[in-house]
Amino acid sequence: MTKHSPILVAKQMSLTGMPEPERRVVRHVLLDAIQGLNQQHHSRWRRWVNRLLRSEPGEVFGFMHLTNRLGPFHRMHMKFEQTLFDRQERWPHLKGMRDWLKIGAGWCDWAPGARGGIVPVPRSEDYESCSDDEIREVHEAMLTFLRTPHAQRYLWPHLSAPKRAEMLESVLARPDEEGGQP
Repeated sequence: MTKHSPILVAKQMSLTGMPEPERRVVRHVLLDAIQGLNQQHHSRWRRWVNRLLRSEPGEVFGFMHLTNRLGPFHRMHMKFEQTLFDRQERWPHLKGMRDWLKIGAGWCDWAPGARGGIVPVPRSEDYESCSDDEIREVHEAMLTFLRTPHAQRYLWPHLSAPKRAEMLESVLARPDEEGGQP
């Protein structure tokens, strides 16, 4: 399944001070080495690149990139979540732990709660809602969150701090079926 993955870039330097041979190389790479699939897309690409080249430093541009969700990484991430669930002591259901991980990783929206406060609402990791780039970023953010004393104390309340860290690293050290690690 493909999903749009937005990319924002900012021009860092003016091309006016660049020697002409270097400017030709930049134009060659952006306009000759990369081209649209048909005339319509090629014209759009040339217009976009020319706007980029004529812009001033600090101007921001965005484009959408279609990315596929890669099965091996998705499977590794799901296996990581299941392994963590199997080795933790707090959550009776996988969904609750997954929501807690998403919130801890910042993969949530904020909405008005029933009592007027603002509450986190975990986002979906499904193929339609989460690109490959996003799931990789979420995975890394989850690992960062899990390495905090708060998260480790919550998952393994009866263990000492060094034993909690050891427990987490034992979960992370388990290779997946592809030979990689989370």
